[in-house]
Amino acid sequence: MKISIAESDKTVIVKREAGGEFGFRIHGSKPVVVSAIEPDTPAESSGLEVGDIIMSVNGRSVMDATHSEVVRLAHSGPDILELEVARTCNVLAPRVARSPKESGDVAVYSGYLWRRATTVNPAGIATDKWVRRWFALRRDNCLYYYKTDSDAQPVGAVMLLKYDVEATPELRNFSFVIRKLGAPSHHLAADSEEMMQNWITVIKEAVERNNQADTWLDASVRMQQLPACSIQRPDCFGYLSKQQDRAKKTSSPTGWSRRYCVLKDAALYFYDDANAEKAFGVACLHGFKVHGSASHGGGRKHAFELQPPDPTQRSYTFATETEMDKKRWLAALEYSIDRWIKVG
Repeated sequence: MKISIAESDKTVIVKREAGGEFGFRIHGSKPVVVSAIEPDTPAESSGLEVGDIIMSVNGRSVMDATHSEVVRLAHSGPDILELEVARTCNVLAPRVARSPKESGDVAVYSGYLWRRATTVNPAGIATDKWVRRWFALRRDNCLYYYKTDSDAQPVGAVMLLKYDVEATPELRNFSFVIRKLGAPSHHLAADSEEMMQNWITVIKEAVERNNQADTWLDASVRMQQLPACSIQRPDCFGYLSKQQDRAKKTSSPTGWSRRYCVLKDAALYFYDDANAEKAFGVACLHGFKVHGSASHGGGRKHAFELQPPDPTQRSYTFATETEMDKKRWLAALEYSIDRWIKVG
């Protein structure tokens, strides 16, 4: 599949500090696709989006360049990248404007907080800075954070399961930390003592509710009963061919089923077709790794694999109709899985 020049619909300027990072990751080759954008980095503030196909770097076409060639080109040049991109975010997940009342997504508590972000330069030296983000605790007992209060797409989320919350006055006025064993700690700060105490209270209440019931799994089961079109703000959707388990064992070129799939919050829902009233299955992909090739794909074109964190879990092999569709799904899967912190 070739992209016409007319489809290059945006030029993005990404400027890094001397010795710093641009803050985005790419996937695939010929062409490469933006698969992840790190929070609080030049890439995030530039307007670059997950799913963007990079067509040129500083005036040089990279449509036929390999992954390593694009990385080498980006790092060998100046601290400013001028990227010509083809936007695919509306293909992956069209954003439908809905009011909170219409979407049923009303926040339990929301407001601006300061979030401590850590960046590591090429020399391996870590530096901390506090950035202002809009936080929303929703009825799914998950804490989402956005660049601004007008953004529809969160840049991160924390499922508040088995966390502890406590004030950290030694770090910053009105600051507190959300932490648990085996997971990254989240250092936040409010603008007043009262706001800090309010946030600590509502987060503790959400943790307690989640400790009584794993809400993310409950939500996955509940959404499985919905038509595909009713899942709000999906990360990706469309038809995929899924390899059946018996075909995987023999690497048979046959034994594939075409399914309509919807990806949302690291869960992939399977439908018989786009008009099905409910999903017949769901794959929970927290902790999974995305591989751009399929060792047991039986030579199937445009195949890829999802490998679980635990070898006792099942893996999944899928295939798309075109190489470009494959790149779009790979980018969306990496984004959806990376954005969600593993629960439990």
